[in-house]
Formats: sequence, structure tokens, C-alpha cells
Amino acid sequence: MTSGKARAGELLRRCVPAWLKACVPVRLRAWARLKLLGEPWPDLAIRHPLFRAADYKALRKAATPFDQFRKPYKPPIERGHQASYFVSRWFAEAGVKSAFHAGYSNGRYLFYLLRKGIDCGGTDLELTEAPENEVPASVFEDRVLRRLLRVDFFELGVDHLRSTWAELPIDVLFTEATFETLVPWRRQGFTVLKYRTAQPEVRQGLLYERLPARLGALRECFRNMVFIEPEPTAGGAGEVFERCARRLPDFEYSIWRFRPPFDQLFRLSPWERTVQAVYAYTQDSARLAPLRAYCDRL
Repeated sequence: MTSGKARAGELLRRCVPAWLKACVPVRLRAWARLKLLGEPWPDLAIRHPLFRAADYKALRKAATPFDQFRKPYKPPIERGHQASYFVSRWFAEAGVKSAFHAGYSNGRYLFYLLRKGIDCGGTDLELTEAPENEVPASVFEDRVLRRLLRVDFFELGVDHLRSTWAELPIDVLFTEATFETLVPWRRQGFTVLKYRTAQPEVRQGLLYERLPARLGALRECFRNMVFIEPEPTAGGAGEVFERCARRLPDFEYSIWRFRPPFDQLFRLSPWERTVQAVYAYTQDSARLAPLRAYCDRL
């Protein structure tokens, strides 16, 4: 989107009252954003045969509880459902049996993984630090809820995993737009309050020192690690994950770039051109085989 269109869109959003937005059907608003402002429709979602399949449609319908936090005048975030389905389908095709999501947000990724037969759990910030990450009630069984830890990943230890998983190592540790909250890829701002208010040297220390150290400390708990995070040239992300690779010498390190239209699906913002890449640390390269249909190895 051009800067002129971006400014016009921001002005329009400020001027139109909420009650008027509520009167306009969400699909019409999404169409207007696309045609008048060039904003992706809707919310970075893409049109692809993968998301016209009966399997996706059934899972998407079952996942409607994850739309409830949206305001009535806002369209559902289709991009998140498409990305969750993409990753869960990839893991299922790769034979993944267990997955641990660092940054599970409201649990949408875990929902799709479970529906694909993958045992899973994860860790995320305390609700006081990220209230939008509350998991919808009654979506998960107790055994899954016990694995939804409220421990900052930088504080996650082996004992946390041993106390909630009957068997280690777990097949895959993964993220999707979790560490982007620390990477300065935006022109301004950070999405998580605790990082937005932190001093730059604190954020840099978390990325360049504590993240590699944490992965090194947890390496025996996971067979593979996959991070879908800002592309290498965005805010120094490439250097961060290169440092992580040095702490994981017994894992094969590779970087993968999404081909169109999936580069659009894994963009980080309608307003910024930054996309995400796949940073993979594997002990079993077969886990990455399904990616070749959608990505190129850098």
C-alpha cells in the first residue's frame, strides 16, 4: 500500500463512528478495504485451493470459538485460521506426533493440531501481560489445559516440560510470529506491552543472548525446532537465528522462503512489506519435506 493510501485509510478509520461501521456487513467492509485502500482481504488471508478443500472448511467451522474476541463490526481474522491449518497440515504430513507451541496466544494453533491428531501443548505470557491471549472456555480437554503453561518462554525450563509431558523429547518446538514481538522490524512500536516499554538493550539481550541460551538449555527436550519469524533482513532477525544455530550444533540449520501466495499469508502486517521465513533446526530432515511444495530453501 502506498503511503498516501495508508494515510487515507487511517483518516477514514478515525472519522467513521463505530455505530456506522456496525451497520455495514463485515464482508462489504472487507471488500471496501480491498478496493478503496488496497488492504489485503481479509486480514492477509489468501485465496488458494488448499483453503477450498472440505477438510479446511470443516475445521474452520469448528474453530469459530476463536473468533469471539473480535468486535461485532470487525471481520473474523481469516489469516490466522489459514496459517494454523497450513502448519498443522504440514506437521501431519511430515509424521509429527507431538508439538509444543511457544506463544500459543488464544490456543487456535493447538486446536488445529489436535484435530490433525497431533498431541500438543505450549507456553505463553501471563494473562496480566497479554490479556488478549485468553483461551476460549470449554475448547480443550483438561489434559491439554494442563499443558498450556503461563511461563514466559525465556523462563521455561526442563522441569516445566517433565512435569506436564509423560514422554520427552517432543517432536517439534515451533513458533509463528512469537519472537517478532521483540524484533524491531516495524517503523515504530512493538505488539506486546512488556516489550514495548522495555529499554532497547533489554530487548536486544533477550534476542541475542537469552534466546540462543534458552534453546541450548532445552535442546534435549525437542527433536526439531521450527520458527516462523521475520525474514533474515528484517530487524536483524537473520543474525539472531544464526546465533541460535551456534548453540544447536547437533541440529541441521536451514532457512526457507515462502513462495506466492503464501508469502502474503505469512506477512506480518497489512501496512508493512515484511514477510516471515521458516528457520528450522532439525534432527530429522524429513519433517521439512512437505514445505518444498510452498517454500524455497535459501
